[in-house]
Amino acid sequence: MLYASRLMCALTMGAIALAAQTVPAETVRTTAMVGIATGQTARLNLLNPGILPPAPGVVCTAAVTYLDGAGNVRKSVTVTVDPGKSVPVDLHSDADLSLAPASRLEIRATIVTTSATTAVPACKLIPTLEIFDSITGRTQAVVGKVETVN
Repeated sequence: MLYASRLMCALTMGAIALAAQTVPAETVRTTAMVGIATGQTARLNLLNPGILPPAPGVVCTAAVTYLDGAGNVRKSVTVTVDPGKSVPVDLHSDADLSLAPASRLEIRATIVTTSATTAVPACKLIPTLEIFDSITGRTQAVVGKVETVN
């Protein structure tokens, strides 16, 4: 009986120690599918709203990936966004996708961020995906809603 009590105590203490460890938490979010055609650029804007001064804000790092409708990676970059700032990640229909004249491709963007623990997310990025004319710069579509995948 004493052996069983000691074993139960040791297992309980081990479980508490494991729960107290810092485990990085990864958040994966995705935009909806949107079409990009010849002569257009897709731009994912990542805004780090930060927090009000005088408290220091959190610098956010995110892995951004553009995928096509078949799930193929078309472009992947890692960006760092300072508090109160925004960083764009562009996908060009000509240079990045080599789209043929008068062709179109369905794409989406994923954003992966990592926080220090599962309890409190350390970084909050607000994404907006826009499609604009590469020559005039005029915005033709905006997607503001993202879904958390995990």
